Amino acid sequence: MFSLKPLLFAGAVIAALPALAMAETEIPLPDAAFAPEGISHDAAGNLYVGSLTQGRILKISATRSISEFAPAGANGLVSVVGVHVAGDEAYACSSDPGVSALTGTAVPALTAFDTQTGAPAGRYPLPEGGMFCNDIAALPDGTILVTDSFVPRIYALAPGAERLEIWLDDARFAGEGFNLNGIAYDDGAVFVARYNTGTLHRIALDAEVRAGAITDLTMSTEIHGADGLTALGGGRFLIVEGGGLSAGARGALWGATVSGAEAKLEVIAKDLNVPTTATVIGQTAYVVEGQLDHLFDPAAGAADPYRILAIEMPSDFR
Repeated sequence: MFSLKPLLFAGAVIAALPALAMAETEIPLPDAAFAPEGISHDAAGNLYVGSLTQGRILKISATRSISEFAPAGANGLVSVVGVHVAGDEAYACSSDPGVSALTGTAVPALTAFDTQTGAPAGRYPLPEGGMFCNDIAALPDGTILVTDSFVPRIYALAPGAERLEIWLDDARFAGEGFNLNGIAYDDGAVFVARYNTGTLHRIALDAEVRAGAITDLTMSTEIHGADGLTALGGGRFLIVEGGGLSAGARGALWGATVSGAEAKLEVIAKDLNVPTTATVIGQTAYVVEGQLDHLFDPAAGAADPYRILAIEMPSDFR
């Protein structure tokens, strides 16, 4: 006798496939008020993501189990901006854009935590005149670099140092709104993304890892709000385009290939919900949808559920 059971079963499986695929391409964040911004990962594949509004950091395991890594206010956290794991320490920029429940409780600083225990491992306030600790990169010698978005500076924490020093102070990075943002090291140079101009810049290094000549790269495509910057090696980068801070803003994930003074851009994923930063594990880019318009523009209303997107990288950027 002909039976409908195999067909019904097959239909049920096919109907379930889109849901399964969706589950594999995003990581929902459980707190509707979390407001994520920075993200990084450790050698074991754990993700670390910080909150702008709650001053805390979550840890997401390779099996996508979510736990609290650093509780609200730990080590003087106010708004967690950039996050970067280097060795056994997770570094986080703590700043105060006025959107956190902890606003006014601590000065802007680079903070450090032990990746195994979550215990504070260091706190480094910005030098005098510093205003907004934004993003973080590590140099091969262990020096940690930090961008300041409201002062045209990059700070450095040398290995074993107890305080940040001004590594670069250059008026070309001054201007209205958010300026210096994402930062990354590649092939003997430091690269920075500038939010308000949507541009990428290369900073040469000398033998003592001091800042040298600055090259303003020509972008093949105009982007709005260059935020996170991830080096992939060989002159290749991911640039997270935030899209702006006004209601309804949308952004994208771009791949960039730098050759000489030019940066050739290729869109990897578009129409993202105001993304902020990305980190890459294997062939997957984990991209935070920060929805910053909902924090800085009252007309945007309530944010959608927060999530981290898992985007497969195209072959040219693997």
